[in-house]
Amino acid sequence: MIAGYIVKWTLNAVAVMMNAVLSSLVLMSPMVLAQSLVPNGWDPVLAGDVVMQRLVKVTAPKVKGTHDAEFVCVGDRAYVVTEANDQRAGESSAWPFIYVTMSIVNLKTLEVEKVIDFARSEQVFENETLPFGQCFVPRILQKDAKTLRCYFTSQDPGKRQAQMWYLDFDLQRAAFENRIFRAKLKTAAGTFDMQPQAFYDDAAKHGFRRPARDAGLFIFDSFKKFDGKTYVALNNFPVGQNALALLHDDLVTFEVLGHYNEPQTQQLSESAVNRLPDGTWMAIVRNDKGNYHFTTSADGKRWSVGTEMPFVKGSNSKPTFDKFGDVYYLGWQDAEVINGDRRTIFNIDISRDGKSWERKYRFITPHSFQYPTLHEHQGVIWLSVTQGTQKDRIMFGKLEDVGQFESQAGHKRIEWPPVLPKGLAKLNPGEKLFTDREYVIDELPEPVRGLPFLRTSIEKLDVEVTKPGTLFALTPTIRPKAASQEESLQKAGFTKVDVPETQLFPGEINRVSLYRKAVKNGERLQFEKLVVLVVADGAAVK
Repeated sequence: MIAGYIVKWTLNAVAVMMNAVLSSLVLMSPMVLAQSLVPNGWDPVLAGDVVMQRLVKVTAPKVKGTHDAEFVCVGDRAYVVTEANDQRAGESSAWPFIYVTMSIVNLKTLEVEKVIDFARSEQVFENETLPFGQCFVPRILQKDAKTLRCYFTSQDPGKRQAQMWYLDFDLQRAAFENRIFRAKLKTAAGTFDMQPQAFYDDAAKHGFRRPARDAGLFIFDSFKKFDGKTYVALNNFPVGQNALALLHDDLVTFEVLGHYNEPQTQQLSESAVNRLPDGTWMAIVRNDKGNYHFTTSADGKRWSVGTEMPFVKGSNSKPTFDKFGDVYYLGWQDAEVINGDRRTIFNIDISRDGKSWERKYRFITPHSFQYPTLHEHQGVIWLSVTQGTQKDRIMFGKLEDVGQFESQAGHKRIEWPPVLPKGLAKLNPGEKLFTDREYVIDELPEPVRGLPFLRTSIEKLDVEVTKPGTLFALTPTIRPKAASQEESLQKAGFTKVDVPETQLFPGEINRVSLYRKAVKNGERLQFEKLVVLVVADGAAVK
């Protein structure tokens, strides 16, 4: 009887276990059921740290702000092009002093051998003079064994149609030609100078309804070859307009094949495109109203309505979508933030079929990791990336030997400074100031530069001190129409600091003065528009 009970119990236990296993298999994603590309115990965060520790800065010492690099490798050198400026951190389409520049990097030593600025506002060439305005979003490809071709947009938003230009770089002389030319855009209506209006008109014929803009047309993704032809994604960022284009053999004419802008209720832009094993086109598209969207096309002309992928929880930033060997590399900015800063976490997932994805790299850094570009050269995948919370440098280096999983033995995580409490961010130029406005910091009083500040609504501020210390406050200096809270700050016990007023964000009424107070636990502070509170000397607020 006992033996029978034991047998019955054992059979029941086995049945329960089998049911549990079957249930777990049903719940598993295809990613888990497929043969894994990633070895057991692989740490994608450590892998990201190992890569970041060997990257080198390739922007010139004079550069204060830079962003959005692209590159090609030829022989023992990388040719990295980027937009830059020498006046302030960050970048903006409103700054006419942004120019385009090339850094030549020795791949064996990672030394920057030469930096060449190649186009800026009103520059005079042999055959043309550039108009006033910024030179923006450069791109590069190898034309032939002796020549590189560089593209860039010249624009002055609200004043004229932007124009895509190109000029050639002589590899032997390590110098640019002193002649520039207009790139062309081919649509169903004909061939035009590559300007936003022609791009917009073609999209409008396919049901695009957003208002047109005279700037923002860029070559966005890396150039990619399929079946001997060169393709690239085009983008108009402020409009939210995207298309796949074929670059003709003359490397002058970009032919629009198909637009992908749906759903138009989202703000889709800045895409990366590739082809899946069955020949289907797929694009991952930035969305400034939320998560990345994915769209597919059988022929590159008619595209599906974009939808989200369940494994991607992303933010509004440039993605990547490359293929090295038989493995796809999908890169996207994580929605998670560090110290209140966006673009601090970037993931690279890998797949053989474009359907089941596994994490190979997760870059986590308070210095930001954004707008990377990946290219293979002689069996190595090289990487360029924008870093700095104010977009102040381009970093470059080796990602990996193609397809390899570098040993993680003996490597350690990078020890970053402690993460700021929720609601706080670092007071630095280029940082977003308020939760309900898009204003970013322009200038700062030196005593508070780099300190944590409380990012709240511009309209009001209501906090309680939870730890004693020092609070600084920024508010507009008293002048007509300025939202100054000087009187309220003084009533609350703040005293004015003897430093020059600074331009916190654009507009004469937003020139601010600095105030200071030693605060005690339990104090309550309430202010109307506008006060920015800065934390120092161990103080904490909620």
